[in-house]
Amino acid sequence: MPANDEVVRLLRKAYGDEIETVMNYLTNSIVLDGVRAEEIKESLQQDIQEELGHAEQLGNRLKQLDEHPPGS
Repeated sequence: MPANDEVVRLLRKAYGDEIETVMNYLTNSIVLDGVRAEEIKESLQQDIQEELGHAEQLGNRLKQLDEHPPGS
């Protein structure tokens, strides 16, 4: 596998991992109940934004390599 193909594969994997993390954080921020739920939800909302930023950086790097981030 050429080096560029390996870089693209790794970037796509990392992008998918970031999106999966966002999905998990979002789900948890919706379903949490309990005494500290609101505090945790607020923290998760901040983490979601950070992870989306990471995904955006990875997607932009893929674009620089004339590739596209994975999508449905």
